[in-house]
Amino acid sequence: MFTHLSFSFPFFSYTLKIMVTIIILLVIFYSIITITTMSRIHPCYLESYIETLNIRDCLNTPMEIETTRCRGQCYSEDFLIYDWQSEPTHYRHKYHIHCCSPNITIPREISIICDNKQQRIIKYPFVTRCECKLCTDSCDG
Repeated sequence: MFTHLSFSFPFFSYTLKIMVTIIILLVIFYSIITITTMSRIHPCYLESYIETLNIRDCLNTPMEIETTRCRGQCYSEDFLIYDWQSEPTHYRHKYHIHCCSPNITIPREISIICDNKQQRIIKYPFVTRCECKLCTDSCDG
């Protein structure tokens, strides 16, 4: 009984070394993929930009204002769940979708003089903070 065990031990040791090497290589490969993917993902952030406004019945030429918006990517997932009531298959998709959205906005306004010399107040929301929020749009389709 012991001779059989000692005979198969070197084979087991060799197989174990190969398995450990494969696992280490897979972990390294996974780490490289994760790092490269994460470096391309831009988290949700606040961005300043120039918005062009075309104000009908006031200005003949567009005007530009500096304002802010939310930009970036948030975590979302789509997975199958078992649903015994679902036809013709018993699996359906379940979504957890998050959008980069304004968390805090403050009202802003600018006063402009129209081409006809009338004053007009333009009101708009100015974003001061962004966050990843659960999206309200349905993805069924």
